[in-house]
Amino acid sequence: MRRGGHDAFLAVGKGLVEVTGKRAAILTDMAIAADKIDEAKIEEARQRAEAHLGEKTSAEEIASVSPSIARSLEQLHVKRRRKT
Repeated sequence: MRRGGHDAFLAVGKGLVEVTGKRAAILTDMAIAADKIDEAKIEEARQRAEAHLGEKTSAEEIASVSPSIARSLEQLHVKRRRKT
């Protein structure tokens, strides 16, 4: 995303994108600016979720934890990519 002449990087969740001319509209369940992502906090959340998956869990629990891991990994990817 470009705002005020500067690039802005976002971690976004599932949603829709509409691109028309010079404008893009994003409708999503999550959008976090890369500079607002706390890498240590996200890494801790990812590790907790993965540890929970390592326990004997039901299919319902796995289904509820998997999206959390995916969100954490996507946020880490955006944050780390922004650093380079």
